[in-house]
Amino acid sequence: MDATILIVDDSPFIVDGLAAILSRKEYTPVCANGGEECLTILKTVIPDLILLDIMMEPMDGWETLEKIRENPATKDIPVLMFSAKKITPAEAREHSMSIDDFVSKPVSPSQLLESIQRIFSRRNELLLERLAAQDKGI
Repeated sequence: MDATILIVDDSPFIVDGLAAILSRKEYTPVCANGGEECLTILKTVIPDLILLDIMMEPMDGWETLEKIRENPATKDIPVLMFSAKKITPAEAREHSMSIDDFVSKPVSPSQLLESIQRIFSRRNELLLERLAAQDKGI
């Protein structure tokens, strides 16, 4: 696949496990152990997707997401949120425009990979639609 995916979780065990799953499917994982490290990495690496945990300390996933979206260089990177905590309907409404998908922990490798593929497929479809519109002068 050759896409770079930034994995952000404050549990090194989870980060390592997800990195192993993604590597086996020929993705290039980049690992961050928390929100601050994620933002530091994003100064030098622009991944194709960010896999972002919600429940982290001291900066949680929502705060990290907000900072990602505030930065012009990172605002359009697709974000797949994941958490053992179920998101509330209010959180879903509040963040629906900022995240591309959500999966619950524990996530099976197949469920994770399907969600990633769905995000990439949607992004490719939007790109093709935009190019077709540009060709028509729209």
